[in-house]
Amino acid sequence: MNPPATAPRARHRYWPWILGFLLTPPVVLGLMVWSTVHLNRDATALRQELMLVTGADWNTKVQLSAGPLLLSAVRAGVGCIHDLPPEARAALGAVRSASVGVYERRHSAGLVSRNHLLAAADRLMSGRGWIRIVGVADGGDTVMIYLPAGVENSMPSSVCLAVCNNRELVIVAARVEPDALAALAFQELDKRKLAGL
Repeated sequence: MNPPATAPRARHRYWPWILGFLLTPPVVLGLMVWSTVHLNRDATALRQELMLVTGADWNTKVQLSAGPLLLSAVRAGVGCIHDLPPEARAALGAVRSASVGVYERRHSAGLVSRNHLLAAADRLMSGRGWIRIVGVADGGDTVMIYLPAGVENSMPSSVCLAVCNNRELVIVAARVEPDALAALAFQELDKRKLAGL
């Protein structure tokens, strides 16, 4: 009689786990660095539209984003600075995430109608669920501030703005804590009243 056949033993494969363990930290670090040096999607779309409309050759001076984790680390670091004004501490506490981009023209492509600039930005942002609440053309500067559609009469939690002139373009998108921001604004108004301004 033949001995009973035994099933082959399953071999354990450890190499996928080892490879995953070795690759995870560099991938996570790479994603963190990438997210820090790129603007959020709405700010990127606004930047691209304004650069396209102006027709100029733009050079990046500064472009960075700070999410909740990085801002928490900054707030912890700022906690060690004793000379920091309370307003700056409160403003930093009100911001949950921020993207900032500053760009400089290399070569001017001529002047663009401010109405054309505002109309192009409005069309883009409206399609992305934003509404312009401020559009100011003062001197050579054009300022546009957008809020998510539907929050014009309530406290905004997100804001996207652009300032454009013949030399520079500044794009800012931020998520804020509305109650903390409102408290900071009222505090500043009270100080101005006391100072007689």
